[in-house]
Amino acid sequence: MKFQMSPRLLLALAFSFPALAEIGNAPCARCHPEIARQYARTGMANASGRTAQSTFKESFANPTAALATISPSFELQLAATSRQLEWFLGSGHIGRSYLFRKNNQLFQSPLSYYSQPQKWDVSPGYENRPYLELTRLVEPACLQCHASRLQPASAPQPFLDPGVSCERCHGPGEKHAAQPTARNIVNPAKLAPIPRASVCAQCHLTGAARIARANRDRSSYTPGEPLSNSLAVFVWNSPTADSPSATSHFEKLATSRCQQASGDQLRAGGDQLWCGSCHPAHADATPAQYNQKCQTCHSSGSCKANAGDACITCHMPKRAPTRSIEHLAFTDHSIPRRPTPPTGPPATGSLKEFWTGLSNPRDTAMAYAAAAVSSPSLRPSAYAQLQAAAPANPNDVPLLAQLAQFHERMGRQEPATTLYSQILTLDPTHPAAAINLGTALIRQGKSTEAIALWLRALATNPGLIGARLNLAVAQFQSGNHPAARKSLEQVLDYEPNHPTARQMLNQIPE
Repeated sequence: MKFQMSPRLLLALAFSFPALAEIGNAPCARCHPEIARQYARTGMANASGRTAQSTFKESFANPTAALATISPSFELQLAATSRQLEWFLGSGHIGRSYLFRKNNQLFQSPLSYYSQPQKWDVSPGYENRPYLELTRLVEPACLQCHASRLQPASAPQPFLDPGVSCERCHGPGEKHAAQPTARNIVNPAKLAPIPRASVCAQCHLTGAARIARANRDRSSYTPGEPLSNSLAVFVWNSPTADSPSATSHFEKLATSRCQQASGDQLRAGGDQLWCGSCHPAHADATPAQYNQKCQTCHSSGSCKANAGDACITCHMPKRAPTRSIEHLAFTDHSIPRRPTPPTGPPATGSLKEFWTGLSNPRDTAMAYAAAAVSSPSLRPSAYAQLQAAAPANPNDVPLLAQLAQFHERMGRQEPATTLYSQILTLDPTHPAAAINLGTALIRQGKSTEAIALWLRALATNPGLIGARLNLAVAQFQSGNHPAARKSLEQVLDYEPNHPTARQMLNQIPE
């Protein structure tokens, strides 16, 4: 059997929990029942939850797509297996994604529901896959913006509060519940411009790259502080109005003439236009309310299109992403004066930090490395910046992992191997370093060491299919056919339709 390398580099993402205690929505509702009742009907409050408890109703008139079927009980049925979709992400306004658990891990369903056409279809990113993958882990960043009070993967449920909870905008409520006073709870509307903007930007500002500051992670933000304390968000120096998404609203609004003319919301002073100017804090606005906001500055008589009160129809049109994602359309928050069709792919070139235009070399290098995934022309610059930043950050695991990856891309296996060893000294549970160091060692004929590293990675994440395939090949070549067969059977337990695993299993003698 020929050895086949198929490692998938996965940068480790970990949950972290706030230092101050979060108490959940229930204590808030006892003192603020009308606000709680009103907010419970909003899209943000319903951004996640259990499928069996949702008031939104999907259509099951055409539940079959891409060789899979969704039953009314939310069972994903494939030819050889099924998965119970226990949780959803998304309010249903545009669509919903679904999650299932296997062996204390959360995975994304390869089928999603799209509300406008009322149909089930492949989830974004699955369009060109040779088969429907069942081992795409749910990234913590997705849960952090769609759910609240996240729990460890081994917990019975992934989050304690569905949707965006009160504390996601108002901060931990333990002190306020014990002694209610305006001084011990965050009111976003009364914050200074940057902390106020940060409350919304924590989920609605993605940019070209979001980089966790050194010794912080993406979930360490607390309402009331600037988001830039936790994250460096980078945007293109020459933005375009293309590629809208639900997480680019904040960036698009910052480019609008409306916001710029009303006063820069990132500096003190002035009656600035910000998210809360148009979006009520605890309710979903109606088109009439949006139009009323527009007409605080613009008269309906100035509309040359004679559209009357339908301001947002022309000036905040729905646009599809420039990437090929069917069934999706997002509101253009750049508020163009005249509707214009997309002109091409998003701008590339140089990056700048959104809040200040400046950033430290470490964060800038990480941003270029992240952006280079979709913009290959940035790879030389990203590689150079990573190399320049590494000496000053010898214990920075995320930075070292990116640099090791780039060493491999540039054909420099020896420094990559050295870095993977260094990463595993700093973080023995880092799966990507273990997988890739094992791949390097197998090339050197060190199968025993490689097998040990892959087993270590799989102990951390049993759903790493590429690592398990490599493990099976190494076990087979070492003469341990029973172990190789068991590894392949474990692959097929996670991915029953995996063609390579099934072919390899058929080649192993009984």
